[in-house]
Amino acid sequence: MYHQKKITALALSLAALVALGACGRKDEPAVADTTAMTPPPATPAALRVSGVETGTGINADKTIKEDEHDFGVRDTVYVSVKTEGAGTGTLAAKFTFQDGQVVEQASQSIAPTGDAHHEFHIQKATPWPKGDYRVVITLNGDSVGTKDFSVK
Repeated sequence: MYHQKKITALALSLAALVALGACGRKDEPAVADTTAMTPPPATPAALRVSGVETGTGINADKTIKEDEHDFGVRDTVYVSVKTEGAGTGTLAAKFTFQDGQVVEQASQSIAPTGDAHHEFHIQKATPWPKGDYRVVITLNGDSVGTKDFSVK
């Protein structure tokens, strides 16, 4: 009987150890693989012209102070070209008089990384001839905007 009590005690001890081991064990939470859930960085939109304005003054950020279409014979004509997106290119402005005569042409290399404004202007030491004018804006040689204005 002594031997049977020892076996019973040993069996109970073993059962208690198994139970204690099971109670103390905690399942580790599963770690999610977040690399599959993270979206790739957004690709910037391609460079494009989204607006052309004219005026007699320009702000520090190259926006027009007040959009105007009529100018005096001694005014400097400013043009603000708004671009959106990112990229590099050549932005150009061609100013013409009503008969198609080229008044002035200018270009600049640009490399914006987001929305930006770019400035062109024409001025003359003598009075401008009265009449209708047009500025044609091109980006990499493609016409992307025009603005008509008058000198009165």
